[in-house]
Amino acid sequence: MKSWLLGIVLTSLAGGLARQLAPQGREQAMVRLVCGLLLALAILRPLAGQEWERLEVDLAGLAGQSGELAETYRKNQQESLSAIIEEKTETYIWDKANRLGLACTAEVSAVPGMGGIPLPDSVVIHGPYSEALAGIIEEEVGIPAEKQIWLEEEAWQTKKESES
Repeated sequence: MKSWLLGIVLTSLAGGLARQLAPQGREQAMVRLVCGLLLALAILRPLAGQEWERLEVDLAGLAGQSGELAETYRKNQQESLSAIIEEKTETYIWDKANRLGLACTAEVSAVPGMGGIPLPDSVVIHGPYSEALAGIIEEEVGIPAEKQIWLEEEAWQTKKESES
């Protein structure tokens, strides 16, 4: 440690002296550059004694981690995109139902389509059945009638009251 600090101090002193003796202009700039490099080498000297085997990087391990991270990123991206498409489709269906005067909510499920892009696949609608809305969902959203589930709560309440 002492010899390292002594080397830095002596290099600094020698560099300062060389800068004072160098003529003005390009020569002095060159001397400053060389002195700076020598000082950097003096500071980094302890690294030269390190065992470089300890500093080796496990490239195979990094490649494996890189692949895992890329797969996790793709999965998160797919889930985020699916959530956005589901939300936008639900809002679209709600807007169409609202324009038809229907009070209902929609829960859309998306699945990866061609190219991995999520597409609306099925919908659960809480509210009264509407043939007009079912047609809009099939034609404009692309969800066929067999993948539309209508939960008519009024029908449940009527059935429960009649059983009582």
